Amino acid sequence: MEISRFLLGLCAFIHFYGSVSAESTCKLKAKFNLNGYKNVEKKTVVIGGMFPVHKRIASSDGNTSRVPVSSGCEGFNFRTFRWTQTMLFAISEINKKNNLLPDTDLGYVIYDSCFTISKAVEGTLTYLTGQDEAVPNYRCGTGAPLAALVGAGGSDLSIATARILGLYHFPQVSYCSTCSALESKFQFPTFLRTIPNDKHQSTAIAQLVLHFGWTWVGTIAADDDYGKYGIKAFKEQVEEAGVCISFSETLPKVSSPEVIQRIVKTVVEATAKIIVVFSSDVDFSPLILELLRHNVTNRTWIASEAWVTSALINQPGVSSLLSGTLGFGVKRADIPGLQQHLLEIDPYTDPLTEEFWETLFNCTLNYGKAVRQAKQKAKEDNGTLSRAVKGVPDGLCTGKESLAQLNNTYSDVSQLRITYSVYKAVYAVAHALHNLEHCEKGQGPFNGNDCANITNFEPWQLMYYLKNVRFKVPHTGEEIHFDEGDVEGVYDIINWQFNSNGEISYVTVGHYNGSAAPVDRMTINNTSILWNNEVLEVSSILIKMAMNSSRL
Repeated sequence: MEISRFLLGLCAFIHFYGSVSAESTCKLKAKFNLNGYKNVEKKTVVIGGMFPVHKRIASSDGNTSRVPVSSGCEGFNFRTFRWTQTMLFAISEINKKNNLLPDTDLGYVIYDSCFTISKAVEGTLTYLTGQDEAVPNYRCGTGAPLAALVGAGGSDLSIATARILGLYHFPQVSYCSTCSALESKFQFPTFLRTIPNDKHQSTAIAQLVLHFGWTWVGTIAADDDYGKYGIKAFKEQVEEAGVCISFSETLPKVSSPEVIQRIVKTVVEATAKIIVVFSSDVDFSPLILELLRHNVTNRTWIASEAWVTSALINQPGVSSLLSGTLGFGVKRADIPGLQQHLLEIDPYTDPLTEEFWETLFNCTLNYGKAVRQAKQKAKEDNGTLSRAVKGVPDGLCTGKESLAQLNNTYSDVSQLRITYSVYKAVYAVAHALHNLEHCEKGQGPFNGNDCANITNFEPWQLMYYLKNVRFKVPHTGEEIHFDEGDVEGVYDIINWQFNSNGEISYVTVGHYNGSAAPVDRMTINNTSILWNNEVLEVSSILIKMAMNSSRL
């Protein structure tokens, strides 16, 4: 009886919501607050993107007396903004090609995840439903079909979005989510990535420690799935080989000076001079600042791929602490035309680019805002509020400032690693769409040898082509294909060294290939490594001992 009533009620619910307009069924009272890029008008297919352009969400006043609006974001990240622009560049490049989707014009919807799970979920729901106020299970927008989501940034963000997208059999191609938990096809059936699975990196770091004979190490990990899974796999492997763990610390995800001070105390008092850090640059940077303040030196840091070439970590003044760092970086590449694209962006096109410009040049593009700031400054200087500002107020951007004249993370294309992974992810989606579009009638992979229609396909149909895609990346010739959603575990071994300008440069001193035979996986040139002071003496002795024992 109860089941009958439930089914009757369900039928009534479906009938009611099916009979009213899309507008009335596609509204929530909560207001999302998303930034990004959108170009969908008259496009054949739309690709989604998600990037952590900001480092965190802004604090909320918690007022419950008005309609809730999700928090905005703060802490602009120039490196991740470059990733965003790389997706735009790749789509523009594809749209100009005659041999890849020649009859298809790609559009895009890109959102800022703010390095926060809640924002990543907001972006995912908005993308799936086509509206800023999203109701799950309703596609309220009309127009071009949605292809796949490129994103969502860190592993925690991708885990959250992949759980939602998997429910709808919707493809997700990640460019920097490396956590080994994401390899589970039971939990994440539509997740793929163009960056190696961390199971390779954990093994690589373990082999590095064993290679140099280090038996006493400390570990630091971010308080997220990336850090927890990565450091756990590393510790299991080295402890089995007889290495002892001096200490294990966890970096807070939310600012906590007390926890940072405790970790600094642990590092200073510990006798272990080798410290493995599995963390993003955003989570690791507060600890770096505090270690510098305490003048901590004579440590060798082992870096995971998430911070090994990060300009957020490699700031002026870190050489005493981080010179000699060893770590693993994903493949780098040169992408012709990208730097020109980065330098030619128009600051007036959208709010996100406007914020980038104002943050970079420390000015405002808004005349009224500049006048108000000038008046406020006059009041602070003179004690009175000036009623008039003659001429152009100080602090006003011209919009003609030169990006080329700045030495900035955004326009630095010397270490395109995650950037290259973004580029590959976009091309993977494009090649899958190309194969879907050029399916021969009567020879398709679906029921009755049917093909999908590029203008009206289902997400699971594109997923078939993504899983089986195989292509060569433009300019580099690297062949990309997915093995259960993963790519090969190939890394460069990178050493932080002083260059002739007194700056730290990233020197490749070896390579690691997780697909090779165990004895051939790691190649490293010991003599090319620049160590950090006292660690040099210990490591040199260990290397000589290893070389002598191999001759016996």
